[in-house]
Amino acid sequence: MLDTRDKILSARYVAPVFTPRNEEGNVNYSIIPSYITHLINSGVTGILVGGSAGQGLLLSNTERLAVARAFIVAADRRIAVIIHAGGVNYQDTLSLCEILSGMEGVDGIMLSTPMFYPYFTYTGLLQFLCDAGEACNGKPVLYYHFPSLTRLQYDVVELMKNLKRRLSNFIGLKYTANDESVYKKLVKLDLKIFLGFPNMTLVGAQTQRAEVSLITGPTNFVNGVMVRIVDLVLRGDIRKAKVIQNDLDGFMESIIVDQELMSSLTHVMDFVGLPMGPPTKPLSDLTDAQKRMLKGNLNKVGSEGRFIDMVDKYKAPAETHSTFTSYLLMGTCAFFLYKVFYKKISW
Repeated sequence: MLDTRDKILSARYVAPVFTPRNEEGNVNYSIIPSYITHLINSGVTGILVGGSAGQGLLLSNTERLAVARAFIVAADRRIAVIIHAGGVNYQDTLSLCEILSGMEGVDGIMLSTPMFYPYFTYTGLLQFLCDAGEACNGKPVLYYHFPSLTRLQYDVVELMKNLKRRLSNFIGLKYTANDESVYKKLVKLDLKIFLGFPNMTLVGAQTQRAEVSLITGPTNFVNGVMVRIVDLVLRGDIRKAKVIQNDLDGFMESIIVDQELMSSLTHVMDFVGLPMGPPTKPLSDLTDAQKRMLKGNLNKVGSEGRFIDMVDKYKAPAETHSTFTSYLLMGTCAFFLYKVFYKKISW
């Protein structure tokens, strides 16, 4: 059995899970086992709980822990489980890290920067992350780099170098940005890198090849499309990979209704048969008119809202069998035909 560090290092397609709610706005714990089953069946090899998709920063520590426990139980060690513990309050963050570090089933803890005050010093930021990382008591730590949300413009490459030097349990980051040059510099640091934006899938596959890893919203509902892009790059079919990447980019643009990102992503899950309910307050839910618009946009991707047709369209062809398996099948068929043909001639 892999240890926690190895489980994270080997995870490639990680879903940033939503926090499911019922129509009253309470957490819907009963749907989480089915949610995990859906993810595993679609090829997901890990989950991030309480990230931006899960709206963890809008939950109290008590709620964050309750949701984390529910996902840990449902995952049952079958996939990697990363819990986001970043927050605005220093003591709350350290307390959450300490509790998570002692919980069975937590493979890693992700830290983000406080998002309300973007003007504290680089030294203060580094110290905050080191303090929180040490509170994880040896549990693998990842950094959540999301500059468009945190508004922090520090040199992330230097920050990662310092974290790697000062924290023995620091293993990598989620890179939610579009700067390819920075990403390629990070690759040279020998850290685990999860790409956070789906439009970076092709670039990631070309840069890291089979090591490319993702933690991005679409892994919840069209994970197969990104798997296919990576598969095509590894096969050398860059032209087709680009076509599918463009289709994925267009798909993502079409499902964001009136710039309501979180609400739109959450309600896409309705069409998977796993309704996530309204987002966490104070985020606003889609109106009925916006939900109809979302359904109409999905209808343009697949028939009757079956946007999952997009995954079927890009499934890997039959030749995805290993070379050994292919030759074994070919040899068996040839031997069988030879025996039949030989016996016919002998008669």
